[in-house]
Amino acid sequence: MTVPLDRAIEVARLLECLTRSIDRIGSREASGTADAETLDRFITEWLIGPQASRAREVLWDAISQVIGEEAIEEIAEAVPSFPDAPPEEVRRLRQELSARQKVLGG
Repeated sequence: MTVPLDRAIEVARLLECLTRSIDRIGSREASGTADAETLDRFITEWLIGPQASRAREVLWDAISQVIGEEAIEEIAEAVPSFPDAPPEEVRRLRQELSARQKVLGG
């Protein structure tokens, strides 16, 4: 599986943008200077849907070279999406974050 460096950087930059921006919006929401409309504005103005779609395409293309298109379709069909219940990985992450918060005294 090979992802060209420029495409890998494109995906990494998007993930960095999402992570930092959502963290900042969350901090602003906690302080009362932002709300759900702020998050919606970010998603809309920064074209997060189309950007995420392009990043997904980069990864799926590379993975399909290894396991094939049919396997990709099976995996994609099995992935939950909103408004489905959050997947097991989310529950585990929520527990990890909660435990980490307790250790940090929050």
